[in-house]
Amino acid sequence: MPDRVHIIGVGSPFGDDRLGWVAAESLQRSPVLNGLEPGRIVISILDRPGAMLLALWDDTDHVILIDGVRSGAVPGTRHRFTASDVTGASIPATSHGFGIAAALKLAQVLENLPDWLLLRGIEMDAGCTGFTLSAAVIAAMPVFVREIEEETLSLVGATHLFRSKTASESSFFAR
Repeated sequence: MPDRVHIIGVGSPFGDDRLGWVAAESLQRSPVLNGLEPGRIVISILDRPGAMLLALWDDTDHVILIDGVRSGAVPGTRHRFTASDVTGASIPATSHGFGIAAALKLAQVLENLPDWLLLRGIEMDAGCTGFTLSAAVIAAMPVFVREIEEETLSLVGATHLFRSKTASESSFFAR
């Protein structure tokens, strides 16, 4: 069976914590990703899943987690962490109590880590409240989504499908 990628957008409905959901929704609309063989890409949107993440990557070769990050960097900064970054405790905290880092450490102890895992995030603006994203996250989102799209295509060996400007980048604000 060909390689499969599970993209998991994690978040909540509040402020910049929505960014995992917004990015995953944009990827769900991607004509490039939707043009792949069915079952190669699975995209999930979850509300603070905690330890439930461990059950989501069974039968998946590659996992890309998307979440808001608080590291003290400038809001809108794009982050990319490998599984060893996360399980080695060098990753900044996400906005969830039992979040991605804790779930991955548990998976490591239980020997249930996926073969390949990447955490992609955008630095959140701590002052962003309500039900909208901050200006900094909105500005970072098109490039962020394009990077995830490119990485996904690379993982499934379909980089030839990627064009210089994808529909996800050009249609991000067309919602």
